[in-house]
Amino acid sequence: MENVLPALKAWRKVGRKTALATLVRINGSSPRPLGSQMAVADSGEAAGLITGGCAEAAIIAEARAAIEAGENLCIRYGAGSPYMDIRLPCGSGIDVFFDVSMADEKLDALLAAQSARRRALLHFDLEGLATRVSADWDEVNSGGYVKRYDPVVRVLAIGKGFIVPFVAQMAAAAQCEAHVYSPEQETLTLAQSACTRITHLTHDRQFDPSIIDAATAVLLLFHEHEWEAHFLEAALRSDCFYIGALGSRRTHADRLALMRERGIDEASLARIRGPVGLDIGAKSPPEIAISILAEIIETYRARVAT
Repeated sequence: MENVLPALKAWRKVGRKTALATLVRINGSSPRPLGSQMAVADSGEAAGLITGGCAEAAIIAEARAAIEAGENLCIRYGAGSPYMDIRLPCGSGIDVFFDVSMADEKLDALLAAQSARRRALLHFDLEGLATRVSADWDEVNSGGYVKRYDPVVRVLAIGKGFIVPFVAQMAAAAQCEAHVYSPEQETLTLAQSACTRITHLTHDRQFDPSIIDAATAVLLLFHEHEWEAHFLEAALRSDCFYIGALGSRRTHADRLALMRERGIDEASLARIRGPVGLDIGAKSPPEIAISILAEIIETYRARVAT
């Protein structure tokens, strides 16, 4: 739902004409955030959401008309719109930019950035009804709108037990990449359907830390905490945005003491969330997984907002 560019590319590959509709302005509240997008094909096929269902049919119809006319346009829906029969329940007004002229090279540049887990920016000139791609905030000009494509959040769940597959399922539901590492085959089997990657661990050194980047959350979900040290050190030496580790406060104190013995400084140790997850009184594995994903989302949103 959030990343509609692959759908746009797939339709173009089979000869469809397409439109990329983007929410570029909100007056009031909105059920969907700025930058929400829909990809629309000339056949009427569509991917994504801009209003959560309030105006999608009208947006698809307008996109098809723009494709037919071969012209970009920006249209207001809701309050202040000339379309009197389209009203948003929140009472707000939104502006949607329809781009039917995006060159294949521009779309490919955005997709290449996503594949390489690099940030990309799509600039909207709302007066000239044009777009351009860049990777640098320094190139942002005032007076328009900039859609930011950040790398998909990657959740590395490393451990054993029922919490691990529930974390993988919650991460997949939140449209994150879920990677599970476990020495326990049952854990891997339960998690497999929700995962981008699963790895059967035979020892604690069986891990490539290069998979960790700034859009990665690392979770240590072991009950046998002697497994943790190597993974924890790799996470602490990376620029991942979140590190969490399962266990009680006493277990966490012991974990920190072990890391100090390994030469990890206090500023780095402060990055570890332990006990992991928001304090919502979670007891069961699915509740604990929910608390963990909630904390990951909270941390990520605070980081990308700055």
